[in-house]
Order: sequence, then structure tokens, then C-alpha cells
Amino acid sequence: MIKLIASDVDGTLMREGERVIPPALFPLIHTMKENDIYFAACSGRQYANLRRLFAPVADDIGYICENGSLVVWQNEVIARETIDRKTGQALMRAILRQPGSEVLLSGVDTCYIQPKQEEYISHMRDDVGNTTTVVEDVCAVTEDFIKISLYRKSGVDAQLAAQFADFAPYLIPVVGRSSWMDFLRENCDKGTAMDALCAHLHIPREDTIVFGDNENDLPLAGHAGTLYAMADGHPKLIEQADRTTMDVVEEIHRLLHV
Repeated sequence: MIKLIASDVDGTLMREGERVIPPALFPLIHTMKENDIYFAACSGRQYANLRRLFAPVADDIGYICENGSLVVWQNEVIARETIDRKTGQALMRAILRQPGSEVLLSGVDTCYIQPKQEEYISHMRDDVGNTTTVVEDVCAVTEDFIKISLYRKSGVDAQLAAQFADFAPYLIPVVGRSSWMDFLRENCDKGTAMDALCAHLHIPREDTIVFGDNENDLPLAGHAGTLYAMADGHPKLIEQADRTTMDVVEEIHRLLHV
């Protein structure tokens, strides 16, 4: 029996080049709610960003945010992982030392940036759609560190990732979209966040379905009844998935027979 459907956003619900959620999903979520089936966005994006994307149903769904560091249900934070302040500060200084790399610090309601280039501000606010606070010293932010990210416009590669090997295993690097690398606390990912949401809603794992497309969705394997990978997604995820699809909304229609 299906009781919860969760989906990644970028590359999964929003395909390459798309910047809005498919409108056909929103009435489907209302239908799911009428049938006591929950829906959750499961993304590397911040909570405020996701609420804007899902505005027509913002109060009707759950949120696995920041690649699993923050889980919200009906405006209540039900799980939150934080990064040790000294470790986080050392990581952010290391990111800022990397040529062409920008840092992003995630809090619950906003993200903080110390931009090297002005275009990074507009990228975060206008292209990514984040609630963004510009600061002179990101290491001086007093809010808890939820997630720390590196952005490099030209792309993140193995050579760049290797520069942060000293932060393992406490901080686990997660590569999502090609220009981003997130750093999460050890034992914190989309899979552990899915477990927290299921526990809060009293839903057995076998009654859940998740959709994803990239490496940051790999931790969902084993944390859901059925894992779908996008058919053009990352080969490692496809290998772990139970099924593949090219259209999440169409697949949900098929699953619910509506």
C-alpha cells in the first residue's frame, strides 16, 4: 500500500533547463491527500526555496531539505543535523581559498554567502531562488551550521573534491548538480532524513516510493519500498534502483490509477 511518495526536484521533477514544478503535479498532490497519501519534496535545496516552488501545495507536503540535513512537516522542524562550528569554519575558509570557488552556508530560514564576485549574489537569488543573506564574514554567522556548500561555475571535479579529503569522515562531500558540492555531517543524508519523516508519520518503509536522478539520491537506496531512477540519470543510481521512469508525474498517475 502506498502511503508516502517523495521526489527529488532538480533533474527529476524539474528536467534539464526547467525552473518550475510541472503544474500537473499539484492537483495530483490534492488527490493524494484526499486518499491519505503523503507527498514530500526531497532535495538539496533550502526550505524557503522549496516552499516557493511548491506554492500551490506548500502546506500540504513534507520537505526533506539540504540533502537531508533538515526535515520539515507542516512548518515544524522534525529533524535537523548541524555541523560542528570549528570544523565548519575551517571548511569554509578552505573553500574560500580555492580559486573560482564560492561558499554557501545553510541555516534553517536563509543561506549566507560571502561573495567573491557580484554575479554570485544574483545567481543565488535569481537563478537558484534562495532566500540569501550577504555577510562580510561567513565564519562569524551565529546561527547553527546546517549544511556547507562549494559552488564553482566551471564545475566540480575529482581534483577539486580531493582538496577537502582532510575533512572526512566527519564531513561527507555530496556532489549533486555539476557546479555544486555539499558537505554534510557524517551519517546525514537523504536516506536518514527519509527514515525520520517515515517515523514522524508512522509509515512503514515498505509503503514508500521515492524518485531521484543523481548521486546525491544514492542514500535513498534501502530507505524506501521502491526506488525509481530517472532513465537518463546517473548510472550508479540506475544500478541501485528498482525501476526507471522518464516522467515522475506520469508515473504517479499510473501508480495511483488516476
